[in-house]
Amino acid sequence: MTQTWYPTTPPTPPPPAPAGPSGPPRSGRIARAELLIILGGAVLAGVTMLWNLWNSPDTQYDEVVYTEAAQQVAQGWHLTWTNSPMFVHPPISFLAQAFWLRLTGMAHAPLADAIIAARFFTALMMVFAVLLLGLLAAYLMPAASRRRGLVLVGLVLVLAATDPVLLRYGRLALIEPIALLAGMLTLCLAIRLRDSRPLIYVPVVGLATGLTLLTKEVTAFIIFTPVIHALLAKDKRAVAKTLGGFVWGLGLWLLFPLWAVALGLTTDFVDMKFATFQRLAGAVQITGLNRPGVSLVDSIAGQLSAYATSYVFLLTGAVALLWLLTRAVTGASRWMLSWLVTSYAFAAYIVLIGSLNEQFFVYILPAALVGTVMMGDAAAARLGTKGATAVLGLLAVAAVGTSLVGWVRHYSLDNRGVFAVAEMGNSLPECTTMAVTGDPDKYQYLMNGQTAVMFATGEGAQAHGVHLFVLSDKDVASGFGDATTELTGWVRSHGELVASYDTFTYNGLEVWRTPFDSYDPLADTEPYPNGTFVITDDNRCGGFPVTNGPGGNFTDGVEALGGRAVVGAPMTSVWAGTQVFTGAVLSADPGGVVTAKPVVTALSVTPEYRKANLPPVGGNTRPSDPLITAYAQKVGAALGAPIGPVSTMEDGWVRQAFAGGVVEHGPDAKTVRLAPIGQLALDSGIVKPSLQARTPLAAPPLPSNLGPPQPTSVQPFVTALLAGLALYIAIPVVAFEISRLVRRPVPKGRRP
Repeated sequence: MTQTWYPTTPPTPPPPAPAGPSGPPRSGRIARAELLIILGGAVLAGVTMLWNLWNSPDTQYDEVVYTEAAQQVAQGWHLTWTNSPMFVHPPISFLAQAFWLRLTGMAHAPLADAIIAARFFTALMMVFAVLLLGLLAAYLMPAASRRRGLVLVGLVLVLAATDPVLLRYGRLALIEPIALLAGMLTLCLAIRLRDSRPLIYVPVVGLATGLTLLTKEVTAFIIFTPVIHALLAKDKRAVAKTLGGFVWGLGLWLLFPLWAVALGLTTDFVDMKFATFQRLAGAVQITGLNRPGVSLVDSIAGQLSAYATSYVFLLTGAVALLWLLTRAVTGASRWMLSWLVTSYAFAAYIVLIGSLNEQFFVYILPAALVGTVMMGDAAAARLGTKGATAVLGLLAVAAVGTSLVGWVRHYSLDNRGVFAVAEMGNSLPECTTMAVTGDPDKYQYLMNGQTAVMFATGEGAQAHGVHLFVLSDKDVASGFGDATTELTGWVRSHGELVASYDTFTYNGLEVWRTPFDSYDPLADTEPYPNGTFVITDDNRCGGFPVTNGPGGNFTDGVEALGGRAVVGAPMTSVWAGTQVFTGAVLSADPGGVVTAKPVVTALSVTPEYRKANLPPVGGNTRPSDPLITAYAQKVGAALGAPIGPVSTMEDGWVRQAFAGGVVEHGPDAKTVRLAPIGQLALDSGIVKPSLQARTPLAAPPLPSNLGPPQPTSVQPFVTALLAGLALYIAIPVVAFEISRLVRRPVPKGRRP
């Protein structure tokens, strides 16, 4: 059969033609064309990856916490963003980012600025990864003609530079660009040194393999490609050599667990890696598109408009794999098949068993793009018609055009809703707490002390005094965080829209605030010694405790009057045996028994009392309203005697004045409460609490899942890495010299 890809060694180009009067020699034109293609690919990738990085895409959890960790390393060698070391991923990428932040002066910058600086670094890494992809494609090009090969290399570069998934994760400060660059470099070295002696191949490729694994472990499938190539070739020596390079690199990765041992956290490392293994094995799925309750089909369909061409290339790459499996391949074709086998084995694994995350497509798409271009060219060559070539060319133009339209739509405009929400949060008091859908840390670290938390329901948030909500319907639909559709629906039906921000990443973000209800018995409370703490600020900044104690049994007093639903929230702390509430001023006798202080008569002569639609004092006090009468009989002396008639006020509410408060109910209500007179008593000066009593106390902190602080210094790893690199370089050099001495022939005159 006809071989459509290069053999192991590309054919030697024809000798250059003599220079004619019209221009330089043909070889010069070819060299210039290669240079232009490389430079053109670099420029295009630089534009698509680097343009408008400060405004798009919107940030996400991984980017925020990874940059926070890199800043921690740059500031004091602590690889963490919590209070425990980072064992989920190896340290190399964080060390590289920390070096970049130190170099650019962003080590101590605000996190939002540091993220943009970190994006420039990872985007540059992705540009170099695209260029390495071009080098790999050049080796795998069809042998039809040099010019055609250059065109195909250029096409691969253009497709990679505009691919939606590569763009999405190449423009974020994540591990993927650095890991992909390391993996592509390792693969290039393996192909370049394929015919070298083991003494050269194993140390060089092994060192690159180890550094790649220390960047991100899932790159193992890329760097295992040489082993698959040797197995397909049925070459036992090549299998031993390539496997030796992989094992040599795996030995360098062992510095990662050695770091945990040096920190005295071996058990923590094992637990973390076991949890990671469970996720990769599909036993535990807390991230990605395979999570329980998340539809894989719906998730992919929801991203179709953004990643359409990427999905197409993933599909056509799989077709290229099947096409190659049906043919006898040699040389470069075998490398292409090996690369596709490892890539799609990983793809099948994460789709069927493991946790499928979108960013994993970054490692599969390079092989898919090259395989698709190769298969398309082979099909055009086999059909042998200009029409077939034209059709394939039009398909390529359509794919690039679609990707460029998506780039303009997603990355040329503002798409920074999370940054905008964080900026809005920074305008609020530092004590502010907001409930968010999705990951709270991406807001938490971007703000200046404000707190971001997750709740499944709006009632649950308000129970802890949280009234500020950041909503993303995409977070809820995708199952990110604890938020539910009940939360978003409840907040929108009970709250007021404060702000909304356009962001393609999250399908828009909305900020809502729900009102504080001082009479809500289920809201704004936290446990407190001998009572409860009631949060009275809708930013969750402060409040007042209601307790039983030496100053008076105010918890019992509130309950005797009907609880918070009747008395309302506290407005002061206790002072001199007195505490002001929304609906009453409570005071304790020497025995600690609490009753409502008789302040209504004094209040009734103030203009503010009449403006508040409160009932008259004096005249007929006989019972005439069943609800008010039943309540007065129930509480008895705790409220005092009635001092005025039952009156229906202008607002339709029915009220009656008692010595210690005004009992009221709505036109159709079935329960009563004490009208809000506490603020009137404070404003009029009838009660004069101390400054300390009027000053709200800080709200109790919400529960945290952080454990005790652990050692997080990455310096032991850096020291071990430098020693390991020196050892990995020294051992091959010594082995090479010994081998050279052993093989050097003995001069004739010195033979015995």
